[in-house]
Amino acid sequence: MDTQTLLVIVIALLAVNLIFVGFYIVLILKEVRTSITKMNTFLDTVNEVGDAVADPIVGASGAVSAFTQGMKTFGIIKKLIANKKRVKSDEVREEEE
Repeated sequence: MDTQTLLVIVIALLAVNLIFVGFYIVLILKEVRTSITKMNTFLDTVNEVGDAVADPIVGASGAVSAFTQGMKTFGIIKKLIANKKRVKSDEVREEEE
């Protein structure tokens, strides 16, 4: 066999091998593309579920905050009433003396 013929055969085999490798890479890239699309859909669903869970928690937090503020206001009103009663009782004592 001539070296030039051998070289042509080796180059032809390498070209065929590169064609198969290129085809396989295209198939892998298509698979990666579908996997990424599925992952994106999954992450969108997870995001929607997270938002659906977070909204009631935020609402509950607001309700607890409003309740706490109401209790503080009730405490202030209670102190004011107690101060008025003390002032009235002091006035009554001063009038009795």
